[in-house]
Amino acid sequence: MIPYFQSTPFTTAASSLLTILHKYKPEIALTKENEFDIWKKTVNLPTRASSIFALATYAKKKGLQPRVVVENESYNFPDYRFFRYTKEDVEHAAFTADMHLAQAKRFQVNIQVENITLDKIKKELKEGKTLLLRVNAKHLRNGKKNTSNYIVVHAYDGNYFSIVDPCFGALSIPEHIMEKSFHTLETKKYRDHRMIVF
Repeated sequence: MIPYFQSTPFTTAASSLLTILHKYKPEIALTKENEFDIWKKTVNLPTRASSIFALATYAKKKGLQPRVVVENESYNFPDYRFFRYTKEDVEHAAFTADMHLAQAKRFQVNIQVENITLDKIKKELKEGKTLLLRVNAKHLRNGKKNTSNYIVVHAYDGNYFSIVDPCFGALSIPEHIMEKSFHTLETKKYRDHRMIVF
């Protein structure tokens, strides 16, 4: 899998999806133009983060058959104040998120609402699936700050996860580090687990 490196701090999800699109549809070039096309069509305005439902809709329009798995369909941004957003901004973003969800349903994107565990993630990977998975990327990047990001996870060999982080490229992550990234998404970022299965 060829990594695409994000050109901005706010296009992580778009860049991760671009990596996946190029894997399955090599004619979709790894370019900034495509990165920004994904971002502008999936962003939850007025925030700068992408909607998982819009990302899946975009992928379906490009000929893929994504399956969205979420623990909750509702929009949630509990630490918005740290990003200088207002409560009103988040209310507008929730409205945008609902529009993206409605569009995904109109396009008959497969959406499942269920608990997501590491065991389920391993099962999908062992079946040859590629995942766009939301994690706390702090532990993957040896960072200082907890951060919610969508990364590509495409293999598991029993000890290591193979990922593509559009900030750092292709990485092999020990299971205990992935466990931290997975679990602290809830305990430190207070975000629910979400993924798209390809």
